[in-house]
Amino acid sequence: MKANEGESLRLYKKALRYAESDPEVFLSTARRAAESILLDIALQEAVGSKPTLESLLTVLTARGLVPQKMVLAIRTIQNYGNYGSHALDGTDEEISAEDVQPCLNALTQLAVWYGRTSSAFAEDEGREALAAVRRAAGTTRLADSTLIVVKALLLGCGFEDVLARHHHRVVPIQLPWSDQLVRDVAAGRLDLAIYNEQRLLRMIEDDPRLESQTVSVGRLGHSMGGRNFYLLAARAGRWGGTTAEEFLADPAGAEIAVPKYSDMFANVLSAFSTDEAGLRDLGIRVLDVPHHLGLELFHLNPDVLAVGGQNLRMHARDSDDYFELLNSEMLPVPIQMRLRSAAANVLIANRAWLSALDTPPSELYRQLMRRFHDMGADPDRFEAVVDDLIAHASFPLQNSQDSRERLVRHVLFESYRLGDP
Repeated sequence: MKANEGESLRLYKKALRYAESDPEVFLSTARRAAESILLDIALQEAVGSKPTLESLLTVLTARGLVPQKMVLAIRTIQNYGNYGSHALDGTDEEISAEDVQPCLNALTQLAVWYGRTSSAFAEDEGREALAAVRRAAGTTRLADSTLIVVKALLLGCGFEDVLARHHHRVVPIQLPWSDQLVRDVAAGRLDLAIYNEQRLLRMIEDDPRLESQTVSVGRLGHSMGGRNFYLLAARAGRWGGTTAEEFLADPAGAEIAVPKYSDMFANVLSAFSTDEAGLRDLGIRVLDVPHHLGLELFHLNPDVLAVGGQNLRMHARDSDDYFELLNSEMLPVPIQMRLRSAAANVLIANRAWLSALDTPPSELYRQLMRRFHDMGADPDRFEAVVDDLIAHASFPLQNSQDSRERLVRHVLFESYRLGDP
């Protein structure tokens, strides 16, 4: 139920904006956000309940869908919301930003858990769609994506046209960007997927059987031309007056917000030439956050450093309040090269499917890349891809149409040198 998921995040972000400027409005909005989150979970799980926070919490808790830690967070929000409603009635003293801090902490805890839960719902939906499409002669099951870098390849390479020449019908299946894509291709649940090259190689190292079940058809470029790493900071925060050199010399006390189980976190480790234990030794704390959280991180903590996708990066560039404390180009050349290698994506195919297609990997790769380069040279096709990405790629909820177009064109140019900078 994507519409309600969007409403929950909208209310959460609205609450953050009022946490300091109008704490009473914050409390009422925080309660509405918590209620919306519970309603979304109820809709996802087809659980019947009155659309009130108390009823939803009672029913979902009884079904084991809300862990006890989250029940405590929701109760905190509920109690503060009740307190805020009395203040709005003029029956209590004025509420300060400091007074509502426990509610703010509880709301953030709930939002992070909800982000992970929503991702699980999305993955479950993708798994159900995948299970519904069985392997059949003349059918190619292709992993679809809303990521701009990946979706541009899926559109530009003309998979449907190329595989139609081999008498195959393409069935796109929307799936999250994760290691599971490789496992699905290996198990024959998917026939084709685009995924990070370095991550694929690490998975094969850990499980050599994957190499006998999958084949890398060819490299499909580097996300942002290999310059996709950055540490975003708020100018009003702790690191606002710090240079990249000063930060690298003494990063102690830094809190880096990044989805921990992702290639983004792997890039953080590469940037510091260390592992997770090494980060702790440097005095760096990692905050595991869901992918969808954006600049609202800085409302919660102006001292935090954020690592995210290109959507967050472009959104920050629209404001003078943020800057890139560190990015790929500020690092030593050997680290830049390592990060560039980590930004490469490849097309992965199931070996049995490829054998049935009776086409060598190099020939399939040549056909797809020819279509991609032809698209870049054809203004009409290129603009059609841009329009399709604006309509179907993922963006922060608050992004305007103009902002989406700027982001799409920027990513296409940086990643594939298509269009204008």
